[in-house]
Amino acid sequence: MVPYVYLINTELALYGVIGLLATLLGSMSGLGGGFLSVPVLYYAGVAIQVSVATSKFMVFINSIVSTYRYSRRLRIPIETFIAVVTPMMITAYYGAYLVAVLPINTLKVVIGLILLVVGARMVVQGQPEETPIRSSSGLVYYTLSTVSGALAGLVAGITGLGGGIVNVPVFIYILGLDPHLAVSLSMACMAPSALTSVLRHFIDGLINWSIGIPLSIGAVIGGWIGPRVALGTRKEKLVRIIGAILLAAIFRMLLEPLLSL
Repeated sequence: MVPYVYLINTELALYGVIGLLATLLGSMSGLGGGFLSVPVLYYAGVAIQVSVATSKFMVFINSIVSTYRYSRRLRIPIETFIAVVTPMMITAYYGAYLVAVLPINTLKVVIGLILLVVGARMVVQGQPEETPIRSSSGLVYYTLSTVSGALAGLVAGITGLGGGIVNVPVFIYILGLDPHLAVSLSMACMAPSALTSVLRHFIDGLINWSIGIPLSIGAVIGGWIGPRVALGTRKEKLVRIIGAILLAAIFRMLLEPLLSL
């Protein structure tokens, strides 16, 4: 009995560490931590649909903690938040539904190849010059914000990576937001959209709570530390770090079809 209990406790602790590391990087970059937790859970023997669903619960918890931490230093633009998060909540729900009913490897490859170029640009270029969108009409700005949210929610629901994989590059390179503000806004937008995905996964019975709870305990710690690290990092360096994490997330996405996930 003692060895069995020891094994269970060790396993729970490992899930907690995975949650901490994944969300530390996720909250620093605004991408969420699913890019790390999903493959780790899969290679630990958890079915891919369950890995995605359980990681989404972790991302939801992390986004709440991270948003609180960022909001103490930065003021999130409410109008942009609403424009992004409204369509994001809808498409995240249907993206999560597609995970349960469709083979999505081909779609993941297409998404990954597009984002691969974006991540490489962030690493090479760093922080962009002032974008023309900042001086454009409000209609153009908020239309692009809405499109970004819709795409981000769909990608988040399908891949379990979190909508930041789309939102952060758009916020920085198209909307022209400050990198720190872009990360903060991405985490804020992630919370309600992640909730809709979690509800869909809960209905489908895909969340493994014995894994999700220790992951989320780690996510609370990662979400508390990550924003502090990000806010203390220079803008130019932060963009390159985000690009590197984005590339890691994309490579994971592209490897899935090859490994028959």
